[in-house]
Amino acid sequence: LDILHDPTGVTPFLFGGGPAKTVVTVHDVFAWSYPGVSTLADTVIYRYWLPYVLPRVDAVITVSEVSKADIVKHLRISPNNVRVVYEGVSDHYQPASAIEVAVARTHHNLPERYLLFVGSVEKRKNLHGLLEACSRLWRAGESRPLVVVGARRWKFSEILDTIERLDLHDHVRFTGFVPEADLPALYSGADLFVFPSLYEGFGLPPLEAMACGTPVVCSNAASLPEVVGDAAITVDPHDTEALADAIRRVLDDPALQETLRAKGLARAKQFTWEKAARETLAVYRKVLQA
Repeated sequence: LDILHDPTGVTPFLFGGGPAKTVVTVHDVFAWSYPGVSTLADTVIYRYWLPYVLPRVDAVITVSEVSKADIVKHLRISPNNVRVVYEGVSDHYQPASAIEVAVARTHHNLPERYLLFVGSVEKRKNLHGLLEACSRLWRAGESRPLVVVGARRWKFSEILDTIERLDLHDHVRFTGFVPEADLPALYSGADLFVFPSLYEGFGLPPLEAMACGTPVVCSNAASLPEVVGDAAITVDPHDTEALADAIRRVLDDPALQETLRAKGLARAKQFTWEKAARETLAVYRKVLQA
């Protein structure tokens, strides 16, 4: 082997790769950057395992400048040994037809109008804050429910407690895991995509929504402003009133919706897997020449 590349970021090579050069992709270090939102296993991996073994690899790839800065800060890696390669949006994320949207809505038992969140259902994604923000809208008369697409993860019961406390049972729909083939239609059918995550190394869902022509409101934390640019409305994820106001602002302004759609479609086209592949290959070549 010339190159041994671990794209998962959690099993770097303790004993090296033999004669092969070693490359590891670390998407983020949220257990360091945002303590209190990771499982015990993630905490052990990111706070104890990676700092010990990562300095031994030949190159580290990460997915944003914010993530690179966090890796350099917390994992004792030289910035010269960390390369940023942005992730890409798959080609099948594009505006779906009215028929495709209707089929997806029927299959997943969704209403004609809805707000959408896509991502693993865990504490770091800040669904608590999103529910608090949406509850303000629903109390003010908003009728569109929030559809949550994603597998249930760590401390999901706390999210159910929030729904119970705010009496939101009639306003929130959980689909669970959805096959990727269904996602473009679900994105396209949404009036707005909302992503208030507390920390992301990159954050693909906002770009996927943009590629499907859906307006986006997202967090201004970590890498998300770097990813979405001026093609989304960004807000402090800790400020539920500001989040509710941003959602209301987009829902009430058709001209703003059209502006965000146009900017989002253009922004998403800047992130391709072909570009990511070329830049990854450049890392391989640089490592081999060292």
